[in-house]
Amino acid sequence: MNYPIEDFIINFLARKESPEDVQKLKEWLVVDPARRNKLKQWLAVWDSVGMVDATDQLDIEKAYQRFLFRVGTKTAPKTAPKRIRTNTVFMTISRIAAIFVIGFSLGMLFHFYWKNNQHEQVAFIENIVPLGSKSEIKMPDGTAVWLNAGSTLRYPTDYGKTKRNVYLTGEGYFKVTRQTEKPFTVHTALAIITTLGTEFDVKAYPEENVLETTLIEGKLAVEHSEASGVFDRVLLKTGQKLSVTVTDQKPETVVTQIDQDMAEAEVSWKETNWRIESETLQHLAVKLERRYNVRITVDDRLKDIRFSATLSDESLEQVLRYMQISNPILFYIDGKNVDIRFDMERME
Repeated sequence: MNYPIEDFIINFLARKESPEDVQKLKEWLVVDPARRNKLKQWLAVWDSVGMVDATDQLDIEKAYQRFLFRVGTKTAPKTAPKRIRTNTVFMTISRIAAIFVIGFSLGMLFHFYWKNNQHEQVAFIENIVPLGSKSEIKMPDGTAVWLNAGSTLRYPTDYGKTKRNVYLTGEGYFKVTRQTEKPFTVHTALAIITTLGTEFDVKAYPEENVLETTLIEGKLAVEHSEASGVFDRVLLKTGQKLSVTVTDQKPETVVTQIDQDMAEAEVSWKETNWRIESETLQHLAVKLERRYNVRITVDDRLKDIRFSATLSDESLEQVLRYMQISNPILFYIDGKNVDIRFDMERME
C-alpha cells in the first residue's frame, strides 16, 4: 500500500521536524496501524540515500529525489527540505547519533499511538497468601482487606484513580471506604460484587465451584461473571448471605437471612479466635486443610458429624483430640497427610 509522503513526514525523515510536524505525524500514525511499519521502512530508506557533495554539504535535495525513486511514489511535497551545510566528520557522527534519536522518536510516537488506540497493558499488584497463613492489606483508598489461607488478591497499579477493581481467588473480608463516585468491585470466577462502601465477606475458592458472600452491614449488588453462566442480579441487605453453586444447568442462587451472632461467626476466621458453629466434619475438614496446610481424608461415616468450638492457636493435633472427646474418631497424622477414621470399637 502506498501512502502520500507529506511535508511533515519528509521533515521528520530529514531531522528538521517542528512541533507542528510532530503533532501531524502523530495524527497520521493514529489513522492506520499499518503506517507504523511504513514509517520504519521510509526511515531505513532515507538513511541509506544520504549524499554529501564536494563542498561537504549534505545534499538533501538529491537524497530526497533518490528517496522518492527508492520508495516508488508519485505523490510528494512541492519542495524538498533545504540543503544543510555540515562538516563531513560531523555529519558521520550525526548520522550515527541519529540512529538513536530516530529510535527514541519512534518509540515516543508509537507509545502515543498505542496509548490512544489500544487497551494499554496495566500492571497489577498481587498479594498471595499461602496455606497455613492469613494476611491483612491496606488499599490506597483506606479500604482494609483480610485474606484467608490459600487466597490471592490482585488489583491494578492505577487502583482508585478512576475505578476500584480487585480480583479475588479464595476468601477475603472487605471493609470498604465509602466513595460514592467510585464503586468498589470484587471480581471472582463466578460473580462480580459491587458496593459503594460496606463490610462483607467473599469466599470463592475455585476448586469448590461455590461462591458465598456474607454482608455484615450496608448493601451489595451481585451479578454473574461471564464464566459462571447467567443468574439474576441479587441485591443483598445487612445480615444476608448469598450462595451461588455451579450446576450443569443454570447456577443456583440462595439468599438466607442470618442473625448477627451467626454472621460474626461466619467471618471470625480473620480474628484471633475462630468460631465454629455447628459445622459438619466434611466442610470443616476443608477449612482445617487450609488453616494448617495439610491434606485430610475423612471416613464417609463421619462426614455429617457436626462440631462447635472456638479455636485460637491450637495445633491440629489438639483440635483432633478435642473432636475425639465426644465422637467415634481415630486420627493418624503422617507429615502433611491426616487420616480421620471411624472408631468401630468405641461405637460398640
